[in-house]
Amino acid sequence: MRKAAFLLAALLLGCTRAPPVASHGATADAGAPERPPVAEVVDAGSEASVAATAPPIDASVPWTPPNASAIDGPRELLLAPGRPIFYARLRESPKPRLIGHLHGVCGAPSYACGKWIGAGVSAGTMVCPTGNAKCNDSPIGPPSWEASSWQELVGIMDQDLEQSIAKVEAKHKGSAPRKGAVLTGYSRGAFAAAQIARAHPNRWPFLVLIEANAPLAASWLRKANIRAVALVAGERGDEITGMRKSEAALDADGFPAKLFVMKKTGHLYSEDMEDVMHAALEFVLSHEPRDD
Repeated sequence: MRKAAFLLAALLLGCTRAPPVASHGATADAGAPERPPVAEVVDAGSEASVAATAPPIDASVPWTPPNASAIDGPRELLLAPGRPIFYARLRESPKPRLIGHLHGVCGAPSYACGKWIGAGVSAGTMVCPTGNAKCNDSPIGPPSWEASSWQELVGIMDQDLEQSIAKVEAKHKGSAPRKGAVLTGYSRGAFAAAQIARAHPNRWPFLVLIEANAPLAASWLRKANIRAVALVAGERGDEITGMRKSEAALDADGFPAKLFVMKKTGHLYSEDMEDVMHAALEFVLSHEPRDD
């Protein structure tokens, strides 16, 4: 039986523990917690309309995460047997927007998206599919931990993401429009996100790449009609040096890019991930054209 009430409280109170994530040569922090809460959320809760309390993303006002009662979710739909789609949104959003996310290796959506659910729903509807595989036993976790993972080509990950978006849109029509969509990814998911955005000009105008020194160039970003990129790296991790270089190179070419640092961590999320991701989303969306 899924422990939905426990996980919902953990996610919304920001106390979800981090899984030991390691990919692309990066190692997890020493002393990482043995096991996070199981990556399970269910479609439960009131459908009653509750006024959103979170302000829109705006650098001119102090930001606080939305009250739990303002959030519709986290919920699940089914992508395939054993592969839930994690999604969440504000019950009343002044401007619906799609926030797609691809998790990393050994990191389920309940962690990869759940640790910044307040920032995510303040920007739009979060859609976070689950990978097609499970991790093997982890040397820094208990036997048979089996967190979600990916063993698919990027093109198939792309299809999984699109199917997930379509399922959420079918259930909540108009909640995840493609205009001004943001594609985010963590670790391997971020490497894939960059390739997916490049393959579909105009589909993903904003990118937020977390802990992934993905190859970036102003030339192809502009060709893909990507307007801005936020880079998020742990100050103690292996990716930050390369991501700083990417930021500098893009800036030198006049392309909007900015690095946001997760303090006191390596590959895992920092304790203030809500604030970090709010700032990253705020940055990329500041480059959205104003409506006439």
